[in-house]
Amino acid sequence: MWHDIFISQSVINKAMQLVARQRAKGEVRNCLRAFLNWEKNAPVDVGFMVSKLLLTIQLCPKTEFQSSEKFGEDLSDNTWEYIFAIDLLCCHQKWIWTHDNIISKELWPVMDKWIKYRKGHANIAYTPDIIIASILRLIGRLGQLGLKEGFPSAVKSISSVIGMFIQHAQDEDIPWGIQLAAVYALCDLSPSNPAEISRILEAWRRETSHSVPSAVLSCLEEVSCLCAEEVG
Repeated sequence: MWHDIFISQSVINKAMQLVARQRAKGEVRNCLRAFLNWEKNAPVDVGFMVSKLLLTIQLCPKTEFQSSEKFGEDLSDNTWEYIFAIDLLCCHQKWIWTHDNIISKELWPVMDKWIKYRKGHANIAYTPDIIIASILRLIGRLGQLGLKEGFPSAVKSISSVIGMFIQHAQDEDIPWGIQLAAVYALCDLSPSNPAEISRILEAWRRETSHSVPSAVLSCLEEVSCLCAEEVG
């Protein structure tokens, strides 16, 4: 199994190799260095690789939503692979680095440009909806890193922004695929503020005219249970 993992050229496996190169020690490192010819390749900076992966997601011209009966308008398998690779690298770099360098400097600016474009601001380039959905799903996953490392207040700030976004989704006529991505992200971040997030999501479910996918309903149930546990 490990042989297949390390010889693969997929983005996830490249991310695994980069993390292994930085973490491996002693005999394990010596074996990997010989097996993967590390001495012939200069090490890649983690931040550079994350930025490169994000840029690839944004520039991919053929990326589209994948229709799923269970998940609704979902991301493609290829996009998910990039998201998982970024998630792995950010886990290695820890939350503070991820928040300061990726969420704040890379992800929020893309969201901001998309919102400004929709509001008619001049000189703002169009960003495809699928890119915004990908950014939201990634923010949800990365926010879980902050929860695990004990930074609930920082994650709560992020969930508050996404919660406000969802509350205005109907009035602003936000595309359905983006609404779903925001809802999934907010579910990922729900431990930061269970009661408020549960309230927002239930209101969204009642107000939407779309058929809510079963996976989303399951996520909403989990948030409700989390809210009940907090009250109990």
